[in-house]
Amino acid sequence: MRKQIYICLITLLSSCVQMADNQESTLSNPVGPIKLGAGISRVLLTGQSALIVQVPSNPSTGYRWTLSLPPKAVNCLSILKDGEFLRDPNSANQAIPLVGAPGLQEWVIKPSCSGVFVLQWNSLRPWEKDQLPITTHQIRLEVTQ
Repeated sequence: MRKQIYICLITLLSSCVQMADNQESTLSNPVGPIKLGAGISRVLLTGQSALIVQVPSNPSTGYRWTLSLPPKAVNCLSILKDGEFLRDPNSANQAIPLVGAPGLQEWVIKPSCSGVFVLQWNSLRPWEKDQLPITTHQIRLEVTQ
């Protein structure tokens, strides 16, 4: 009897994990911010929706996230907020911000035309020339008007 219960439990849990993985891969018209590195690789936007993207960041390390746009996106995507540093929401209740504490960088992107765009974020130290990023994240943005 116990063995059957364990088998049912394992089967149930594995199907939940598979469903969660599938749900995280594509988002349609996200309302809140998308966290980079959370398994989201494709975002569908319709109408005049804006895309809000956040990534954990700690500027005291010298590393900064930068957004690379493909050439065809330059005329179709407006960057309303470009990597602005925000305090970590978990430490927002502290009266005095901690120096060197981690937080988030945030982008707000508003499309003005339809298309498919691959957006790439790179973590690097801006003063180190000819260095590859230590981490990259990509999102395939599909926009329909």
